[in-house]
Amino acid sequence: MVYLIAGLLAVVIIAFLLFKMGSAFGGLPVLNYHKIGTGKPDFLTVTTGQLREHFDYLNKKGYTTIFISDLLAHIEQKKPLPARPVMITLDDGYRDNYNNLYPLLKEYNIKANIFLVAGFIQAPDDKQVMPNPMGEFMLAEEAIEMSRDQVQFGLHTYAHDSYSRLSLPEIEADLKRTKDRLAELGIPVQPCHAYTFGAYNQQNDDKRLAMFELLRQQGIRLGFRVSNWVDKMPVRNKFFVSRIHVSGLFPFWKFKICVWGYIKIFNRLEKIMK
Repeated sequence: MVYLIAGLLAVVIIAFLLFKMGSAFGGLPVLNYHKIGTGKPDFLTVTTGQLREHFDYLNKKGYTTIFISDLLAHIEQKKPLPARPVMITLDDGYRDNYNNLYPLLKEYNIKANIFLVAGFIQAPDDKQVMPNPMGEFMLAEEAIEMSRDQVQFGLHTYAHDSYSRLSLPEIEADLKRTKDRLAELGIPVQPCHAYTFGAYNQQNDDKRLAMFELLRQQGIRLGFRVSNWVDKMPVRNKFFVSRIHVSGLFPFWKFKICVWGYIKIFNRLEKIMK
């Protein structure tokens, strides 16, 4: 009898998690990439060949990619999303996003959203933070070109600092500096911010709420984290939108698990079984 009850309880828990985490049950998968390369994949680098597989899968399965502005219109104006929405996001603003990603976006008619580290964008005035340890970043004119059709941009700090380590005045100063620099470069941005390293203040609830209020005061209307979770629609906390990290080390079947919203379960099962 005890085993029967335990088994039924396990079934109930699994069913609850499948419902809660699954994109098929009213969830919005927000996929998070970084670098798009032509060589070997790694934790942050997805190859163009892998990305072709991803985009082909999304198109064949009837998913529709959406912009940040589409999600904002849905949240704030109740405008409907397509039947199978998915968001493609990339962090930082590497130059390979222009050289390797952008042509594929046009080829597959995919929308993407890139969160820019404002101080690393290359510009004629050479005011970008130098040197930076993260690789080559796109030119300002390349970002402007991308913004005309397949890409929308958001904020990702000025110099890739973690908001979990900054004070509220430092966060406020960083937001202002980031917005000013992107405006100076003529790069149009959506009123949204993606937390670097997917980080935020997890230990202090008061500081986290104060940060949300600060974002609101600075005109930010959406905040994105990395949780490997799928949020149900409508989004409960618009400053806490979940994203799923897509690694170049994932086999294709694991990418599909990401889209379905179950990667967090699989990651935990893999750890248990090791």
